[in-house]
Amino acid sequence: MRYLSYLLVALFCCTTFAADTKYVRVTDGAHPYVLELIELALSYQKAPYELTYIKNIPTQSRAIRLLGKENGIDIFWSVTSFERENMARAIRFPIVKGLLGYRILLINESQQRRFSNLSHISQLQSFHYGLRHDWPDHDIFVDNKLSVNAFHTLSGALNMLKSDRFDAIPISVLELPDIMRGYKTFAEQQLLLYYPSAVYFFVDKEDHELYSALQSGLDKALKDGQFDKLFSLHFAKLIDDLSLEKRKLIELKNRRLPPSAPTDNPQLWYKK
Repeated sequence: MRYLSYLLVALFCCTTFAADTKYVRVTDGAHPYVLELIELALSYQKAPYELTYIKNIPTQSRAIRLLGKENGIDIFWSVTSFERENMARAIRFPIVKGLLGYRILLINESQQRRFSNLSHISQLQSFHYGLRHDWPDHDIFVDNKLSVNAFHTLSGALNMLKSDRFDAIPISVLELPDIMRGYKTFAEQQLLLYYPSAVYFFVDKEDHELYSALQSGLDKALKDGQFDKLFSLHFAKLIDDLSLEKRKLIELKNRRLPPSAPTDNPQLWYKK
């Protein structure tokens, strides 16, 4: 009889634990690193969390508007901006250590010599750059007085590059390997352009519980080394394969980065 009592207590505890699971809705098809980082951050909480995946969230502008809605999502991640931080609550923790702000140029291989001796932003002003009209760096390049031609599709832009409609297409180092595999193109060999850029998690402004769980979890993961471990697992090979440490760095200003970004904490940023 005593054994049966213990068994019933154990079953009750398990049932209660399962009932307390908190479900968090995220966009389906996200990069594994992002999902693993969310799970890592939430793993520091006493209550268990489980991710559920929502399909058919077509655009970033729609995704942020669906935060907290009945048929929406609970966590959105994107490059921060003044507008997005007004629309939702940002967890001000750059989840890819600013890596999205590092750019390598796609050029015609025959033009490599023109780029090899560049070392200052003023020298970039004699070139014309192709940037998609809705990429965040489109306006950043314009702000830095660089000549920009807008395009709508990458395949069309690569054809424009081949026909010398512009000199280079700046591509994030996070996206470059996939583009190099998918298209017959050439990456410039010497330069690395950089502007400060922060990708944050965002939650609905009224979701104080999820905000606190993510913020405290990310802080703890940074402190105990698990954040750096996960970042290295996903990106150390990329950094090595693209020889980022050996490239000449040219930095652009980004006045569109909100001043609240934690740029004074070197632990949160990759620096070559």
